[in-house]
Amino acid sequence: MKKIYLISSIAIFLGMVFALNPGWFRFLWGQQILLLPLVIGIFMVLVQDENRSYRFMPKLIAGSFLTSFIFVFLWWTLHYDQSGNLYISEALYTALFFSGLCIFGGLIGVVVRGATLLIKGHAKNK
Repeated sequence: MKKIYLISSIAIFLGMVFALNPGWFRFLWGQQILLLPLVIGIFMVLVQDENRSYRFMPKLIAGSFLTSFIFVFLWWTLHYDQSGNLYISEALYTALFFSGLCIFGGLIGVVVRGATLLIKGHAKNK
């Protein structure tokens, strides 16, 4: 679980860099904030030392919710509405959206991990 916390902290740091300085990342067609959860979800699966797909899911779900809610909380406090209103429902929807993207990236990571396990297993049998 320590690796998941490390990946979550790196994701939050990179997300805050993207959020604070969006002009630095024009080369990614302006949607780099959506690519970050996908890549983080893939990494959350690939660092685990499991070989069954159902064992990946609890850590992936916990890590994605942890990362998304902390990032959105920090993002919404930094980009706070000038009128003094903090819209909790919008922040919650944004965090759930980022969590969904992270879980989807994790499912892509499960497919990649499964393919590598199959290739390794096939290579052992020869």
